[in-house]
Amino acid sequence: MLKYGRALAGTLDKLYCHWQGSQTVSKKEKMSKKEQVLLALFKFCKDSGDYKFHNDRVSEVGTPLGFKNPFDATKVDSTKLLPDEIKDEGYCVVHLGDGWHAFMPVLDVWFHTFEEIEPDETIRWDYKPSLLNHTDTSESNIISLVYNQLIIQDFLYGDKTEKPKIYMSRRTKITETYRAGADRIEATKLQVEVDATFEHRGAITVLEGKNGFPKDFSVYQLFHPFLDYQKVQGAERVECCYLLKKDDQQGSVVRLYLYSFTDADDIGSIQLVKKAQYELREREQ
Repeated sequence: MLKYGRALAGTLDKLYCHWQGSQTVSKKEKMSKKEQVLLALFKFCKDSGDYKFHNDRVSEVGTPLGFKNPFDATKVDSTKLLPDEIKDEGYCVVHLGDGWHAFMPVLDVWFHTFEEIEPDETIRWDYKPSLLNHTDTSESNIISLVYNQLIIQDFLYGDKTEKPKIYMSRRTKITETYRAGADRIEATKLQVEVDATFEHRGAITVLEGKNGFPKDFSVYQLFHPFLDYQKVQGAERVECCYLLKKDDQQGSVVRLYLYSFTDADDIGSIQLVKKAQYELREREQ
């Protein structure tokens, strides 16, 4: 413990010097507290030669830096949240379950860049807003909006009159092994969160919603639920739909991406099925 304590103290000292130097650069170039925690963890793991770490270590590193939520520190849904020094070496945070994580050199398969929306994939969608359509920006509200306005039915099934069964957000735990690039990942009691799920005519569709139009996303958000639903007997196929919503001056724009995995043993086997953009425009009374 004394060895690790000294290593951690040295890492934090180096990070503090880096932070002091960053005060001379513009706000755009400064690291967020989350990035500071991730970088300190990465340097500590690198110095100790052990890239696996527990939530307890996250708290040790985060508390002196003023980051109070250790569970949020390791949640990296986009490469934008990773410090450049970690990305430059090809590493990212991999969740192992039961409070454990690891920095692994699998950056190229752990994140997927959203495909560009082509002009012929944009659909104008006239609608009459309900009282609760725009009351909050939560992920569940995004899913409610596209469901109530029949957008996702049109996208998934090509017919807005289709009526899939919807199951709201859930958490579960899985124990699985799978590939990420050349590495093998063993996850034990790994918590999996699902925003919502559709069931329709033997097909299961996992839904993940986010605000804004990020450049990319962490594939595990779709792959882990995919692994869980693969076990459902009678399911003809399991697919995953990523929903993005952004407000503009004329209303809202929703982008939908439907993905599948060609190999249930490989997180890098993600494949686009289809995509579309819906421009929501308020119908004249």
